[in-house]
Amino acid sequence: MNWIMTLIVLLGGAATAVQAGVNGVLGRKVGTLEGAFTSFLIGTVALFLIMMFLGKGNVLQIVSLPKWQLTGGLLGALYIVGMVFAVPKIGVASAMVAVIAGQLLTSTIIDHFGLIGGKTIPIDWQRIVGIVLLVAALFLFYKK
Repeated sequence: MNWIMTLIVLLGGAATAVQAGVNGVLGRKVGTLEGAFTSFLIGTVALFLIMMFLGKGNVLQIVSLPKWQLTGGLLGALYIVGMVFAVPKIGVASAMVAVIAGQLLTSTIIDHFGLIGGKTIPIDWQRIVGIVLLVAALFLFYKK
């Protein structure tokens, strides 16, 4: 196992939990769509500046990509709007458990069928148990 990559992803997960809370408060103050827009705008400006100084690729190559490969921003916007809307109503923890459940279920299907150019990793009993436990966690987090 590559521990450095695992740590980076773990920190990214922690960042999404903090981001959900921050965006939830932002959405209450300025509106759901306005909060999502503001979040994306700040992120876009930051990434642009980082790309200008540290980027080594060629952003102009996007014109030659299949259009489906450009949908990541739309999917990210759906996530941000959902979190800005949901967090004030159900809390950060419940929202994050729901996000993780959605991620795990979808990524398991993607892996099983090798979709989106990924490696094929068949569903086995261990993954099914993990999904069942995550669904149980989702139930327990929502139960009052």
